[in-house]
Amino acid sequence: MRYDADVIVVGAGLAGACAAFTLSRDHKVRVLESDEPASGASGAAAGLVNPFMGRRARPVWRLHEALDAVSAILEAAGAPALFPDTGVLRPAVEPDQVAPFQDAAETHPDLATWLSPATVRDRYPAVQPDRGALFVPRGGAVNVGAMVDALLDAAQARGATIETQAPVLYWRETPGAAVVEVDRGDDTEELRADRVLLALGQGYPPFPELRRLGLDGVKGQTVRVRRPEPLSDSLPPMSGRGYIVPEGDTLVLGSNYENNFDDLSPTPDATAYIQEKTSKMMPGLDEAEVLGATAGVRVKRSENNFPLLGPLPRRNRLWTFTALGSKGLLTAPLLALELPTYFNDLRNISDPVSTQKE
Repeated sequence: MRYDADVIVVGAGLAGACAAFTLSRDHKVRVLESDEPASGASGAAAGLVNPFMGRRARPVWRLHEALDAVSAILEAAGAPALFPDTGVLRPAVEPDQVAPFQDAAETHPDLATWLSPATVRDRYPAVQPDRGALFVPRGGAVNVGAMVDALLDAAQARGATIETQAPVLYWRETPGAAVVEVDRGDDTEELRADRVLLALGQGYPPFPELRRLGLDGVKGQTVRVRRPEPLSDSLPPMSGRGYIVPEGDTLVLGSNYENNFDDLSPTPDATAYIQEKTSKMMPGLDEAEVLGATAGVRVKRSENNFPLLGPLPRRNRLWTFTALGSKGLLTAPLLALELPTYFNDLRNISDPVSTQKE
């Protein structure tokens, strides 16, 4: 049977771009994106690589491997500079965070250090240092839109085909192929592949097969403000009450979580909320000049916070890679780099993320 590609990747956000790049090494890959790359949540997030997340600084899943994968995939794509060696600062914004943060530093001395209030004050005068902070040297921030573009460019250089403005209307599976129907404006086109990987992110609601996976959408907003003066150029990205990511002469502030929303437009109320909570880490941000705001929808699983990867139920050739949630930068590269081994044997897929355990 004639295939239009070995693998068709539907969606060019972070998951789709990571998968397309990895698979393009040994497969003929075709990417179909209904809009532009990173047009959903991938384009809205500030891209914080924070391996100790949440109020209690709990380590992310497969901590060391996940951190290695971020660097490895960018290095392989020829874009290591997108992940600068800045580290992440986690100020303890509440009294009950001090002990867990100190415990994280003691448990993972190779990845985290506890800084006293005096040390924080000395290194980062603009930061509210009342209770000290956890510093994670291997953390940092990545411009997710630039990362998606770099991965797709590198995949294209390997021979992948990248199509934008190419919405997929439906898919089906035959004994010999996975088939997608693409909207071509006045007409449609059917494309065939050995496998189709659905990395639709927030584009899942129109498709019953994806809705049945137990996915939820959570709207989040980021706010770009003018960098206050004077502010040290050595200020690292921060995560505590929201997050603060320096980008040149601006700061990107995030984020909020809206489970119920009517549209994806940024709102003034969310902007004010984000500025107010990030000012708990850096006083004055609630009065900083707002330059713009962006919103997107993070997709997560309703039952847990793990991503989802594998064949759709009762399918063999139709796969999904979704539910990255707020940990996408630490899970998408890791899972994408292992994707070829998953294609070879489903048993290689880790239980927490496998669709076969649903």
